[in-house]
Amino acid sequence: MSAETPTFFPRKFLLEHFTSANCNQCPMGMKYIVDYLNRQTTPYIWMSHHAVYGTDDYTLPESNELAMNFLGIYSVPSVVFNRTEQQGSLAIGAWDLESWNLEGRIAEDDTLAEASVKIDHHFDVATRQLDITVSGQVANANRTEYLLNILIKENRLVGEQADAFTSWKCVDWQEYMHPRVVRDFVTGTFGDTIHVTNQAYQYSISYKLNSDWIAENCCIVAYLTPLDKAPIINAEQAAIVKGTLGGEEYGPYGITESKGPNTSITFDSVRVSKIANNQMEIMLLSSKTIQSRYLGICKQVGFVYVNTEDDVMQPGTYAIQEGNVLGTISAGYRVDEEETMGGSRLIYALSSELKNGNIVPIHQWRMNAGEMTLDQDGNISLKFTTYNGTTVTATALYDFSVVSSTEDVTTTTKVQKIMRDGQVLVQRQGKWYNILGYQVH
Repeated sequence: MSAETPTFFPRKFLLEHFTSANCNQCPMGMKYIVDYLNRQTTPYIWMSHHAVYGTDDYTLPESNELAMNFLGIYSVPSVVFNRTEQQGSLAIGAWDLESWNLEGRIAEDDTLAEASVKIDHHFDVATRQLDITVSGQVANANRTEYLLNILIKENRLVGEQADAFTSWKCVDWQEYMHPRVVRDFVTGTFGDTIHVTNQAYQYSISYKLNSDWIAENCCIVAYLTPLDKAPIINAEQAAIVKGTLGGEEYGPYGITESKGPNTSITFDSVRVSKIANNQMEIMLLSSKTIQSRYLGICKQVGFVYVNTEDDVMQPGTYAIQEGNVLGTISAGYRVDEEETMGGSRLIYALSSELKNGNIVPIHQWRMNAGEMTLDQDGNISLKFTTYNGTTVTATALYDFSVVSSTEDVTTTTKVQKIMRDGQVLVQRQGKWYNILGYQVH
């Protein structure tokens, strides 16, 4: 060994994850993987192959060949660590991570490698050409050849996902965010043979990134194996667009908006709160009960966020649109990393929880476009379309004399608000109500 070549190199372990949008246990498997990796201190690279369990939008024949013909994987969700044997097999079920050796694999397997992996690349935004060079040093003076694998993965892919456990409705996700999805094998399924010279190697290749893929959410993954394809000696990844994380900051999340709510709604109560200097929250509640197929009796609740500096709603017509422009209503939005929705939206909430002042959403729809009209008599007419294309009309009656504040104890109508046992209570005309308008005795 030359004096310049180290005796070992820092190692990143490679997690090859096998999943499918058709697999109703795979979202739970994702949660096990995230929990496990969050406990690790060794750097890791996560790749998700959509394979084995039927085909979906992200299935590649190379992933199926790798899974079934080499790794012996015939069920998902499954994981492989560095292609080293775990519990007598190269692959284990993702659900086994909870009980499997919490200390992880042998320390030397995780931290020491006989070769390094470095990725240099240039991406031309206009032509989408990606020039990749992978190089490294080799501590093992007897090693003359490796298999070098180069793949492209993409994050934040939103699509369908079967789910038996964790979705809001206990049915399949329509908008599940798939992470770390292998999009293509730049080299062969098991890599291309590279030669080691003077304990170093270098390999260059050009590749054109698919125009349908979002470059900012894509990463290059490179890893070395011996000629017999296992174990993984070392691995590295790099975001295609420099200065980004390649979408790695986003995990597996799910948001589902149902096919369609009631298209005509009468709201029986209206609560208006000044929640910021430039915004009012209108909460609309219907007394009509709706039977949810899976989770019980619900009532319809609407949230409308009006951008105004006024303390009392003024008659007029307010358009629903994105942003917080004064004189408009803020459209609904989604927060994928929290699996929540915000902004103006319609909710089917559990009736039993509403009585306690809690809103537990069973179904949600974001208001995408439309308008709300308020006339001089307080009549509210609301018409909007959801993001899945359903048109909804709703009516309600607004009392101009009643407005509450999140900061003030009293309002212009001498309504008193207190906090008791962690619950906001409002006194009006000698009676106490919770924040949703239910009388509290």
